[in-house]
Amino acid sequence: MSFFPSTFDPRDDRIGILDLMSIDTADGVVRLIIGTDAVFTDTLGRKWYGSQMFSVESMESAINGVAPAGTATLAYFQDPAAGSLITSLREQGADYIDGENVDFFVQPLCHMGEFYRPSIAPLQWCRRTARTLTFSLSGAVERSISMGFEAWSEGRRTARRIAINTEGHATLLGGVANPSLEFKPSTDFQRNPMFR
Repeated sequence: MSFFPSTFDPRDDRIGILDLMSIDTADGVVRLIIGTDAVFTDTLGRKWYGSQMFSVESMESAINGVAPAGTATLAYFQDPAAGSLITSLREQGADYIDGENVDFFVQPLCHMGEFYRPSIAPLQWCRRTARTLTFSLSGAVERSISMGFEAWSEGRRTARRIAINTEGHATLLGGVANPSLEFKPSTDFQRNPMFR
């Protein structure tokens, strides 16, 4: 079974792939192309907007008990005559994106003509959870906005320990106790007087 549809051969020299990302917000879904200046319309008629100044770093994996995290950053130059995007986002507050879905897609292109008329819908390969917004100002007009995100497994680092005993087993099974765990081995062994 392949991740890609049967009409797409990833080994073909003519193919291309766009990296896409969508962010759920209170005002609707924001659809972006990572690292490419373009506007792309997918098979469902949804528009994706791209910029070379938009990047995603640190797509970590869940290794050694660490919850995967990463950041997406938009760097830009502020037009002095336009409203401030940073000011607008600060007014919305951290709740604007906290807990919202951040979905990553790939858009297969069987040939470059499909950039204008694609035949395959974007394929989702990852979902993360938005958590933080940070802002950076450098000089008079250089700005950047970074969104931090974590994975569904972020709660593993704060999970409460469940002891493997009768009470812990009942917690896992919604209140159903397992009396056989009363007889599980422990470290309180006593020497059998038959063996000296």
